[in-house]
Amino acid sequence: MTLTEIMKKHGIQAAGIPFGSCRLTRGYKLRSVGFEPRSVYFGLIPYYTRECDLPRSVSAYAVSKDYHLFIEETGALIEKEAKEAFPGAGFAVFGDSSPFDERDGAARAGLGVIGRNGMLITEKYSSYVFIFEIVSDVPPDREPVEPGRCPGCGRCAAACPFGMTGENCLSAITQKKGGLDEKEKETVLRYGSVWGCDICQEVCPYTAAAKKAGTIYTDIPFFTGTALRFPDEKTLADSDDFAQRAYSWRPKDVILRNIRLFEEHGTSPRANPDEGSGGREAPETNT
Repeated sequence: MTLTEIMKKHGIQAAGIPFGSCRLTRGYKLRSVGFEPRSVYFGLIPYYTRECDLPRSVSAYAVSKDYHLFIEETGALIEKEAKEAFPGAGFAVFGDSSPFDERDGAARAGLGVIGRNGMLITEKYSSYVFIFEIVSDVPPDREPVEPGRCPGCGRCAAACPFGMTGENCLSAITQKKGGLDEKEKETVLRYGSVWGCDICQEVCPYTAAAKKAGTIYTDIPFFTGTALRFPDEKTLADSDDFAQRAYSWRPKDVILRNIRLFEEHGTSPRANPDEGSGGREAPETNT
């Protein structure tokens, strides 16, 4: 059994390329692996569930429990199975806090293209994937390719509240510590999110195609069985559950501030493009 096949058993599409073809960004993280790396296997974890199609107040990636827990648990299982399949070989699992530019590496592995929004976009899942990798001294299973780019239709930039200029970001506003200024409050209220933003993903043609084909939906139980579309003060009071959510990397006061903002204005957060959430559809312009 190959390493790619082992990962596929856990619902993860993967491909391995030579270690030297990957772009190192935090090389110091490899100091403790204990072997000479020959390959990096990049894996895609699809997380979009049917619940994400419904009205919600958080980004799709935060609807289910924190993907870091999945990487930790499933990564350990994959590593165990890989060591059994390849006695004496070395393996090290990384996710999010990675030694590599993960999107660039996954694109070089032929798993997708880089979108104008900076995300990895795949035909099967659009951009609704988490990326992780396994560094090993087993051979890679393919040669790298030059990272591809999306066709550049411009819908993501046209729909972005800030035009994707880099001046600001709705997701960053919802996650910042401290108070919000009046303009930031207006933006949060207009777009209906208490955590994160999916606008550029929602309007992407790859997303529409993947939904039509039905391939966008994950069948990984970790994601399908843990949905919470509208966190509120009551659910956030459960410290054990809060600790297992993607927004727990920030103090609880951050998401509570956003929830209370809607309460103060007598409105309900609803970060779903089909529910009149304040301009989520792209205007009829090209950039």
